[in-house]
Amino acid sequence: MTLSYKASRCLREMEFKDKVKTVRKRLFITQKQLGKELGCTRQTVNRWENGIMSSSFILEAKFEKFCENNAIKFEDEK
Repeated sequence: MTLSYKASRCLREMEFKDKVKTVRKRLFITQKQLGKELGCTRQTVNRWENGIMSSSFILEAKFEKFCENNAIKFEDEK
């Protein structure tokens, strides 16, 4: 999946919670499916998306790898 310049610019400026929600919606997967991919629960993904909880370093790294594997790149990543 390649993103337009405008879409990639928007993704660069997003908070983690918005990135999670956007990636999930773009890939048409549920919170449960994303949680399974990352090794966490649906409730954890829900809490991220609602800004109730921030991710751990390990889970955020897994999320970044998941995005990379699905050809989704955020400009703020190195």
